[in-house]
Amino acid sequence: MTSVVSIIVFIAAIVAAIMLHELGHFVTARRFGMRADRFFLGFGPTLVSRRIGETEYGVKALPLGGFVRIVGMSPEDHRQPGVLDTIADHDFGDPVTVAAAIDRELSVRGIDPSTRAHVARRIEAGLARGGDPDAARALLREVLTTELENTERVGDPYHRVMHGDADRFFHDRPAWQRAIVLVSGSLAHFLIAIGLLIGAYVTLPQWTGDFSTIVAAIEPGSPADAAGLRTGDRVLAVDDVTSSDYETLRAAIRERPGEPITVLVARGDDEVELTMVPEAVDDADTTVGVVGFAPELETTRLGPLEAIGHGLLGTPQPGNPGGFVSMFTGSVRSIGTVFSPSGIGDILSQATGQDERTPDGAVSLVGAASIAGQVSGGGAVGTMMFLGLIAVVNVFIGIFNLLPLPPLDGGHLAALGIERGINAVRKLRGRDANFVLDPRVVAAVAVPVLAVLAVVVVALLWMDLTNPIRFG
Repeated sequence: MTSVVSIIVFIAAIVAAIMLHELGHFVTARRFGMRADRFFLGFGPTLVSRRIGETEYGVKALPLGGFVRIVGMSPEDHRQPGVLDTIADHDFGDPVTVAAAIDRELSVRGIDPSTRAHVARRIEAGLARGGDPDAARALLREVLTTELENTERVGDPYHRVMHGDADRFFHDRPAWQRAIVLVSGSLAHFLIAIGLLIGAYVTLPQWTGDFSTIVAAIEPGSPADAAGLRTGDRVLAVDDVTSSDYETLRAAIRERPGEPITVLVARGDDEVELTMVPEAVDDADTTVGVVGFAPELETTRLGPLEAIGHGLLGTPQPGNPGGFVSMFTGSVRSIGTVFSPSGIGDILSQATGQDERTPDGAVSLVGAASIAGQVSGGGAVGTMMFLGLIAVVNVFIGIFNLLPLPPLDGGHLAALGIERGINAVRKLRGRDANFVLDPRVVAAVAVPVLAVLAVVVVALLWMDLTNPIRFG
């Protein structure tokens, strides 16, 4: 892939991962009967949206992530009543109007159009035969209970119509269900990383750490270029040194800076002698000869079980990013370093130009995209590093979201743990176990956390735009 294509693919992969994060919240919330009324890609003004069932799906102007809104997580949410309560005071004199009102209420609660139409027809026909309001309401209850199957599951169509949001708010559900909903977003990132790594190890040849003697690339204007060396040539000998080991031939070249050498290469069925003068280059405390070509990498294929082992437990090696466990532990260390007081101080001093930027330091997603464009070249090894970068970003996001700080998912988990702990003590003392953490307390913690995150993100973004990390 070219650098531009790699950056586009990287950005698309991260946006897709964030949407899968939100999908994890959405699916588990719905599974446990919670009402999730909005699922959007992006932030800012809404570009397009459509209601399907009881959920509004849409796309917003800034594709920088996504969100799912689970009703009851905000103190300002209001419970949706059952249909019978909603139209309790409705005038039942006009069958057509009543049927239309019921159809609207059923639509809001996500009932499918065919069922709504059937209910409306039965209501309209029943009301047309006359009767007092109490009889009309009894007819409505009868129609709803016969048209909708009662599975006794919170959040099913019957429950939504007859009971509304009863037991459907986030805090109505058992603590273990809320915990699963909160963790599911990060779990999605971890599964993405594991899938990418195992898939890459299964399908891509892996670098053994050795080099072949076949020429993979030639630096324009170098001694090798001037002598007529071509990609695909196999180097057989340098002067009187004949070997099939690249490092041996490389050492023979490095020993002759500024001196003519004869390089014997195999080109197709022929052997060709090339004369070149290695360029003298300073290397540590000595001067070595360099002719300006890069060799192909020696690769090998992994079996399925070996690939799974590498994807889960592998350690980083030249040409591969390691496995999920090493990425997980490395990300934990990185988060602890970056967001420590000294880490934040280092970022600010580098952003203001007081210190040089370190190539192994933190980057924003813009910087990660730039690195993705740089590492994606080089055939299978470049693709492996590219997929590994996407995997490690997913691991980092997954762990970061579990930090016990509002407004992150981990902050909500921490609040849940505090509530459970306090209610356990209250229960032991014979008091009602109904303590709920005041949302204002959570907000008071969230504001400084967001402020620190904003400072770090802006500083990293500034550095990635003005002083990006370059490799090679």
